[in-house]
Amino acid sequence: MGSDRPETESDAGSNAPSERAPPDDADSRPHGRWRPLAALLALVLAFAAAAMALAMVDIGGTPGCDDPAALAEERAETGATEVECFDGSQRQKVLSVVLGSASGLFAAFAAVVALVFALTGHRGGLMIRLTAAAIVLGGLGILVGSV
Repeated sequence: MGSDRPETESDAGSNAPSERAPPDDADSRPHGRWRPLAALLALVLAFAAAAMALAMVDIGGTPGCDDPAALAEERAETGATEVECFDGSQRQKVLSVVLGSASGLFAAFAAVVALVFALTGHRGGLMIRLTAAAIVLGGLGILVGSV
């Protein structure tokens, strides 16, 4: 009294555990080997975020080379005969700082997500997208500031 279809190997012993059940260790999963690299990426991204933040503060506080009043004020404050200045327009400086700051924020978020991926194995795609966005924004900030 059963169905009209023939019994297959998967039907026989359906209560037995599957032979293809993946082991519980992290290295057996496809993304398991990437997790230690994600931990390293988290450290690199955290360093990059801090470096971008410091660079943007430095650039933001640097007077423009085309502003003699700001250069004279900087000379008076530091007592130096030569001061560092931003060789570009004010628009370039603002765009460079905005893009660089956004890059630093994306790198910081990517560092957190990379740490989450290293610990849980989840959110790898988000980690990659955030890292790519941080790299692209940082590159654009550098490009705008140097042109």
